[in-house]
Amino acid sequence: MNPPSTTNASPAERAARPSTDEASRALEFPSDEDLTQAFLAALRTHLRLVIGIPFVFAVVALTVTLLRPRPFVARAAFVASEPQSASGSLGALGAVASQLGIPALSQIASSSATGSAQFYGDLLTSQALLNAVATTHYDASAEEEYGGTPFRGTLVEYVKPTGFTATDRTLATMNALAKRIVTVTVDRPTGIVRIQVQTKNRQLSALIARRMLDLVNDFNLRRRQTQAGAEREFDARRAQAALDSLRAAETALADFRATNIDFSRSPRLGTREAELARRVTLAQQTYTTVAQRYEIANIEAVRNTPVVTVLDAPEGLVEARPRYTAAIAAAAAVVGLVIGCVLAIRAERFVLAD
Repeated sequence: MNPPSTTNASPAERAARPSTDEASRALEFPSDEDLTQAFLAALRTHLRLVIGIPFVFAVVALTVTLLRPRPFVARAAFVASEPQSASGSLGALGAVASQLGIPALSQIASSSATGSAQFYGDLLTSQALLNAVATTHYDASAEEEYGGTPFRGTLVEYVKPTGFTATDRTLATMNALAKRIVTVTVDRPTGIVRIQVQTKNRQLSALIARRMLDLVNDFNLRRRQTQAGAEREFDARRAQAALDSLRAAETALADFRATNIDFSRSPRLGTREAELARRVTLAQQTYTTVAQRYEIANIEAVRNTPVVTVLDAPEGLVEARPRYTAAIAAAAAVVGLVIGCVLAIRAERFVLAD
């Protein structure tokens, strides 16, 4: 069926029908210039909303940042050296490996010589040491001099973790120490171990760093005393046994000589006297060797134990970290500006819809 011709339509019908040009213009999308003008018009209409929300966001962020305590970082560094005997043996092994053209063995010897630094790094993050740090009572009452909040108590009271039992709260505090408060870095080539402690209390940060250094020193002291006690006990038993053998040999020789005054004419008695004399000489040599080892053990127990040398002490070198107040306020203002623009456009659309 053919559509009705417009030539036969009346003038009133042709006026009522929209033209093809008007219909095509109605289907056209608005241009970028029109969208920009509409966007600017919406912002001008709701200027208070666009300006007020970023201002409020910036003020709130600035207030919260200024009220938040400033973080303080205490740093400490120490060097852990291997015992002289161990380091000398490893150094000699590395030198021999280099001369023989075995780089792999030389590298292993070098890495073993500096392995004590990594050992102390693992020690500082161990559960035993973190438990001692968390349960130690700290007195940071002098923080009032720096304008901060004084604190007295353990780190469990400072962190205030959630937990049903005291053990759960202690474990949560140890976890916070390892993840947020304490940072341990190890420089294997130089053997330097660095500790960084960050809290909201200047004096507390220094006290925690000092406590960790003291715990490392206490560990070395206990290990040295344990090694020295074991070596002394072993050498003391060996020295007493050697002394008893020497006395028994000397007594046997003395009794033989007292019983046989003239044994030069008897080959059998001469051989017996020479045998007893050799026993005395051997017992003397054994006792002398064990006694020397006992004395050397007393010296080496102190000298051949790893020594911790503090390079940077945490006292008096606590750094105040910036709070980035201006950056946080600017970021909050930008977020508020975006939200204000979105709200202004939505409000304009609702007005046009009405």
